Amino acid sequence: MLNRRDMLLGGAAAALAGSASGAFSQVVATAKQGERAISILSDGSFELPQSMLARDVPLDAVSQATKVSGPTVSVLNVTCFRQGDQVIVFDSGSGSNFLPGTGKLAASLEAAGIAPDSVTHVLFTHLHPDHFWGALDDFDTPLFPNARWHADKREVAFWTDAKVYEKLPEDRHAFAAGAQRIVKALGDTLELHDAGSEWVPGVAAFDTAGHTPGHVSFELKDASGPVFVLGDALTHRIASFAHPEWRPASDHDADLAVATRRRVLDRAANEKAQVIGYHLDGAIGRVERDGNAYRFVTGS
Repeated sequence: MLNRRDMLLGGAAAALAGSASGAFSQVVATAKQGERAISILSDGSFELPQSMLARDVPLDAVSQATKVSGPTVSVLNVTCFRQGDQVIVFDSGSGSNFLPGTGKLAASLEAAGIAPDSVTHVLFTHLHPDHFWGALDDFDTPLFPNARWHADKREVAFWTDAKVYEKLPEDRHAFAAGAQRIVKALGDTLELHDAGSEWVPGVAAFDTAGHTPGHVSFELKDASGPVFVLGDALTHRIASFAHPEWRPASDHDADLAVATRRRVLDRAANEKAQVIGYHLDGAIGRVERDGNAYRFVTGS
């Protein structure tokens, strides 16, 4: 679905959008097949220490594997999928209250020519701030005013549990407070689902818990092969593939996340699926086996 020309055109669009608006916005990549179209939009990026990529792994080993010393840059890729009269967005970015360098989705939507009021569905992989806090605009009203919002039952139950703060380290308490505020604001427009079913026609959720208790990923059905929107099931274009056994600090249940990562990588390689990662440089590509591990190949 996506070729190198698409990626180059996406990069050119990003540069033009940034220079024209004065604000950083980017169409990371586009793909089209018949009436179905995918646009991957930037919500910006942030830096995080390399120690976040792997608990209990020496920093020099992490640097050697990732070929980067010092902080790593984590990009935020929001996927928009258009089929017929449906405009489906996966996750909603971080909004203006998360970290410097993020919260660029509204500008990227404009660069892509996607009007917020045209969005019909928003499907959440999970409710971490960089995926969920952008659901509300600066006036605390829904960014996509006509959308139906969809999330996993387990995920919403975890973050809205009155005892959630007892289950989280103190530095994650803001995550829960933010999630609860947004769930309340969305009210009845937030529909709860189980993994393992179609949440909207042609888009099925599958269980990828571990990063969070109710994390899901999505499969877009296509005659040319599946497309997986993976959220944070894979979070680094080298570490997640070459070392799926590493335990990132951001994973809620590290052991379950490792098992999930291995299962997703194996399935994606077997099915020759295109995968879209929220934090993967290049955004969309394929998983190839590399000895006993894997690698992420973009533009294929």
